[in-house]
Amino acid sequence: MGEFFKQLIAQLSSIWEKLSMQQRIIISALVGLMFFGLFALVIWSGSNGPDGDSGGGKGAKNSKSMRLLFNKVPVEDMANITEELDKGAMKYELRSDGTAIYVAEKDLYTARMALAREGLPARKGVGFELFDKVDLGATDFEQKIKIQRAIQGELTRTVESLKEIESARIHVVMPKESIFLEEKSPAKASITLKVRAGEKLSKDQIRGIAYLVSNSIDGLDPDNVTIVDGTGRLLSNPYKDDETALASSRNVELQANVESMLQRKVETLLGGILGEGKASVTISADLDFDQVEQNVEKFDPESKVVRSEERDETAVKNAPDGDRTNERSLANYEINKTVEKIIKEVGALRRLTISVAVNGKYVTKEDGKRDYQERTPEELANIDAIVKNAVGYDLARGDRISVVSMQFDETNAFEIDEEAKKMEKGIVFEKVAQYGVLIFIFIILIVMVSKLAKSMVEAMNPPLPEVEIPNIIEEEEVVIQLPKNIARSNELLERVEIMTENDPNNVARIIKDWLNEAPVKKEK
Repeated sequence: MGEFFKQLIAQLSSIWEKLSMQQRIIISALVGLMFFGLFALVIWSGSNGPDGDSGGGKGAKNSKSMRLLFNKVPVEDMANITEELDKGAMKYELRSDGTAIYVAEKDLYTARMALAREGLPARKGVGFELFDKVDLGATDFEQKIKIQRAIQGELTRTVESLKEIESARIHVVMPKESIFLEEKSPAKASITLKVRAGEKLSKDQIRGIAYLVSNSIDGLDPDNVTIVDGTGRLLSNPYKDDETALASSRNVELQANVESMLQRKVETLLGGILGEGKASVTISADLDFDQVEQNVEKFDPESKVVRSEERDETAVKNAPDGDRTNERSLANYEINKTVEKIIKEVGALRRLTISVAVNGKYVTKEDGKRDYQERTPEELANIDAIVKNAVGYDLARGDRISVVSMQFDETNAFEIDEEAKKMEKGIVFEKVAQYGVLIFIFIILIVMVSKLAKSMVEAMNPPLPEVEIPNIIEEEEVVIQLPKNIARSNELLERVEIMTENDPNNVARIIKDWLNEAPVKKEK
């Protein structure tokens, strides 16, 4: 292999020496432009990677062979992780503002096992692993503290397993045991939640977290669980000590939910008919929050039932007027009675008030201008009927509805649309420019490679020098009179040539004899 490279370098050197100065300059410029284009292409593709980060770290590189090791790691844990990777001479890359770390694909599982041996990344809090090691010298107070820490750590891990929760801190006050009921204090818990970006906890989820924690600790009532978010805003029930305020809060929440549900239903219906943003709906629901219990007794005078009947017969014999029998009957009747116990449902719908504002239509004229037109009475009547059926309109209940056609102020919407169109055009232009640059670089590379190949072929196969072929022009024979000595020599040469052709052996023998003759010394 080494001999091959030596021969290759020697051939390239010989080719380079054969090139002219102009060819050397052209080839050098083409090679430099080619490497510059490749470098620019690599930089551009790296800056538009999947993470948008240039990355950093020991041996960092933008490559598809890099795999995610850990994501959303705290800074203190990240420092320990990178230190361990440096000890193991593993290549890694930091992304997402230093919260995500990538390693080479071949080192992924090795890195995970090495970091697991060191307990990295550290799990938040400690759980029941505190009791993995038996401490015989621990006091009763220390054991209680360990139990409290373990419970807090386990609950923290459980709450953080919810997909909406990014992090949580839980503090528990264990119940104080006492033989006197007056001195016995209840258990309490405080929870701080950090919700993930774009997520939101519903009321049911907050109550679920409170019940989850309360059922994990003996003697902890859900009302004694306080939950706040990262900004300190109270998420759990703020009116747990005031029954009236609690009931009012639930009533307001129920009314808002009913109104929101009906409003979404109507807006979705009208959005599919008129178009998004073409109708504005407001619904006010009057709910009955009175809790009434009635006992009703109804009697039917037309119906009667025999409840009891009594008969008495007396026989008289040997009487002056003869024998006779006295009969007496007594019947007790009961009137039909119906007893009802009625408990009215809390939050029953008492009345609905619906207001619907419908935007008119815009007609584009021949000159390109948009002309506004009001909705026709027939269209408004159809919308009125559709909305009534959607919300369960009841005239006997006192429901009211108003459907009005009016022009909406679409200035901001028009400006937003124009801005969106400009942004879209800018994005398209940027994409076209990027692909244009790539195509231009590709064409330049092709031209440079072809020029380089052509120059090398010309250097390896230099052109042959042009040979001038004299033009043979037939001219008339010109007789030239030669001198006698030259003519005599020419005649002898012709004779020798004829003899050589006719009798080559004799000529060869004569020449051989000449060569064998002894040289004749010249007299001085």
